[in-house]
Amino acid sequence: MCFSNEPREPMHFENARSRRMFITKVLMIVAINLFITMLIMTAVIFNEGARQFFKKYWYIGIIGTCFILLISIIMCLCHPVFRIFPCNYILLIIYVLAHAAMVCCTAVRYHPKLVFMAVGCCAGIMVFLCLFARFAPCDFSGCGIFPFVIALVVLFLGIVSIFYPSVRIVYVGLGVLLFCLYMVIDIQMIIGGKTHENQFEEEDYIIAAMALYTDIIFLFLYLLNLIGLIGDD
Repeated sequence: MCFSNEPREPMHFENARSRRMFITKVLMIVAINLFITMLIMTAVIFNEGARQFFKKYWYIGIIGTCFILLISIIMCLCHPVFRIFPCNYILLIIYVLAHAAMVCCTAVRYHPKLVFMAVGCCAGIMVFLCLFARFAPCDFSGCGIFPFVIALVVLFLGIVSIFYPSVRIVYVGLGVLLFCLYMVIDIQMIIGGKTHENQFEEEDYIIAAMALYTDIIFLFLYLLNLIGLIGDD
């Protein structure tokens, strides 16, 4: 996320307690967002009428992606809006529903067994990355240029894979790597502290939650694509 790479002034938190409260609030918001997304996705993939609806109107996912991009641009250019109640929660709800639409349009193309296999893999990787980000001796919060370069490569390979499907597994694999890296960066920025170059400010709990939520959703989508490709083979 472009807002994540800006240098921050140290000590935005009054004390360790306020930092813990910030982390708890962010994780609770992320958990609620993921629960809502999973609930909607599960209801869609196990309901034949809903499956056919999202297959027929596949462009709903594109509309959802456009909303995600629009809100991400607002986040980059006008992030103080996300500190104002109730604007921050309204934008958050729209953001979650846009992701849910995108997830549903992708998930209906796969067998439910593959979808929940991707959910399990995503959950396992997420736990590992959280532990790694918390206890790793190295700081990734100031390495925003590296995921940006990988993102450009992923974008290029995504375009190439349209014309050369054989490249798709490389594209999907790099996508998984990219959002694993983003997740580590965002987790370290949420944790903050003197050992991390950048951190989210205390008032940016909505932005922090949206960043981590997006990392998890896109990691899941790339894993689903990867499992689908392996399953086809």
